[in-house]
Amino acid sequence: MSAHTGWCVADHRCDHAEHRSDDITVTLPGLGRAVLHRVRDQRGREYGEIRARIRLGRDEYTARVQLRTALTDLRALLSRAADLARRAA
Repeated sequence: MSAHTGWCVADHRCDHAEHRSDDITVTLPGLGRAVLHRVRDQRGREYGEIRARIRLGRDEYTARVQLRTALTDLRALLSRAADLARRAA
């Protein structure tokens, strides 16, 4: 494993397999929250890791629409990020 980076937390969250950044959190009170981490694996590849929590509607239909919308938007986000990575390579 390489030395800690300038952005990694350099604590128990970094282990023999990867370096991890501090949490970058976006919170919409009562609606949801997303946490982003920058990660470098043991091969030196870097990734953005996103964990999100979305408050779902009480009825099944609304909850399913919200989840479908979230997946659609995540697909678009991943596609844009992949396009940027391809252009930078």
